[in-house]
Amino acid sequence: MARAEKILEQLGVTLNREKTRSVHVAHGFEFLGFKIKRGKRQFKLSRDRIKSKLNRQNLYAIPTQKAVDRFKDQIRALTKRRVPLRMGELINTINPIIRGWGNYFCRSHVRKLFHQLDGWIVRRLWSHRAKRWRNTGWKHYPTQRLRGEEFKLVGLVSLIPSLQTAKAHS
Repeated sequence: MARAEKILEQLGVTLNREKTRSVHVAHGFEFLGFKIKRGKRQFKLSRDRIKSKLNRQNLYAIPTQKAVDRFKDQIRALTKRRVPLRMGELINTINPIIRGWGNYFCRSHVRKLFHQLDGWIVRRLWSHRAKRWRNTGWKHYPTQRLRGEEFKLVGLVSLIPSLQTAKAHS
């Protein structure tokens, strides 16, 4: 701890004694909205098939639940049923939030989470439009129409860099 304090002092940063603690990476820790932890299971892919050189030690970084909840609260606030915006205006309002949050967390292990959140955002838009939860919004605004040229809703999954390079090569 003293050594870390010295290094940080040289950089002009002071250590907060109340918040700072030493933990084993197997137990994990939260830092800047990420939960960083060593995985218990081995990778499903063999070592030679893993393209990322970053994760050779079975380390995982995922958004904390608090970060996910805060993101959902922001989207909820903008897609309330009382907000008198048309679909295009609403999507233009939430796109920067989606893009910003997605770009911040896109380098962590989020493919499954991003897929779930993409579906949740589309359902929020449908319920905003039809003013009811289980509604027929999907008939008027199918996901392809929302993500297509007409509305250009940003998809979180499309922000993941490893998936972008796969699309560029094919």
